[in-house]
Amino acid sequence: MDPYTNPDQQSDTTLQAMITRLEERAKHSVFERMIRDYIAEIPKDRPLVVLDFGCGTGVLIRALEPVLHPDSDLYGADISSRLLESARALSEGTRIHWDKVEPERLPYSSETFDVIIMHTLLSHVSNPEATLKEAARLLKPAGRLIVFDADHAGTTFGLPEYSKMRECDFRLTSAIASHPDICRQMTRYLKAAGFELRSHRSHVLSECGRGDFWLSSVKGFARLIPALGILSEAEGEAWVKQMLEAHETGTFFAAGAFYTFHAGRAS
Repeated sequence: MDPYTNPDQQSDTTLQAMITRLEERAKHSVFERMIRDYIAEIPKDRPLVVLDFGCGTGVLIRALEPVLHPDSDLYGADISSRLLESARALSEGTRIHWDKVEPERLPYSSETFDVIIMHTLLSHVSNPEATLKEAARLLKPAGRLIVFDADHAGTTFGLPEYSKMRECDFRLTSAIASHPDICRQMTRYLKAAGFELRSHRSHVLSECGRGDFWLSSVKGFARLIPALGILSEAEGEAWVKQMLEAHETGTFFAAGAFYTFHAGRAS
């Protein structure tokens, strides 16, 4: 059901909801801070060849361009022609190369890239280990892999009834991620693909009383629920109504964790 696995097969309504959410999320101050946190780890004193693998609308690679060495080569690769159309439209005047690819065999020579970034990619691909192995092929021996993703399995939106809350959380987060627990499996996948984990960082994003980041997620779900059949129409309307009412009455709660993993090819 994960629409990010096959964006080009989605309806125009669903795809536009995805594009809107990707761009809205990236503009949120907390999310921007998480991105800046791992961008800060990338060397700026020399030209680099950088791949944003699963670039979507190009949120990350657009943020990278102005801060990296001006002679760097930047590539955004995605399986979706329609998301790449948005990426190109949003990046006019940049030097970014945009490529449509298949997730397990990219059209680049081995040991091409100094840095490969997977920004909220692996939770959506069908085979995370194979995707990481492809990254290992493309990365230079001293290169850096940066994986940033959400622990969808732990994301929760507060409801008065515990059992209903658990059910809705599971159905919603499972619908938007093929691998909701990807962060919990990352160390295993990295090792199996030939990487060594160098460091990791966690970020908890919680909102109590009133919603902001997670409230925009609720509004995104409001567009996706009927399109994807995540909940029945009545259930979806009731869930959205409860979230919006909780925000208005100061009883809103939602939380989730994001993780960044820094790795290199195993020696």
